Amino acid sequence: MDYELFLRSNLDLNSLGKLLQRYTTEFVNGSVSFNSNDEEIVIGSDFFSLTLEIEDISDIAFVKKHYNLDVNVCIRVQLYGSTFYKGIEKLFKVIGKLIRHVNGNLLFLEDGSAQLLRMESGQLMVNNSLNQYQVKYLTSSLLCLLNCSYVERGLEQ
Repeated sequence: MDYELFLRSNLDLNSLGKLLQRYTTEFVNGSVSFNSNDEEIVIGSDFFSLTLEIEDISDIAFVKKHYNLDVNVCIRVQLYGSTFYKGIEKLFKVIGKLIRHVNGNLLFLEDGSAQLLRMESGQLMVNNSLNQYQVKYLTSSLLCLLNCSYVERGLEQ
């Protein structure tokens, strides 16, 4: 499954990448790779990969305009089908830690448009207007792994 995580961060991308590598290593209990070039930084594990966009910032402009949210980082997330449920649990632990560290806006999209999580002005919102597939995995037990308070509400697509 493909997701995108947008956030507002004061960290430079390399520092953010190293932070994500550290969080991923903490929760994955396995090897985590870190690869960097002029276009992207990729953190890989057995459960998911995180790709921080360096060059292609068109998605950031789209999110600012379409979702009216001030963000400056785009992270493409690829969860692997064979380990999806374990992977999303580990990913949500990483996102929870990231929320507490970054203290900025955040938007977690499924397939580029469906808002699942949105943090704005310190308030985390979880979409409660979900399709039949999203209802199966975006459960209260998964949301508890974020380890932060949230409100449920309908979020536009």
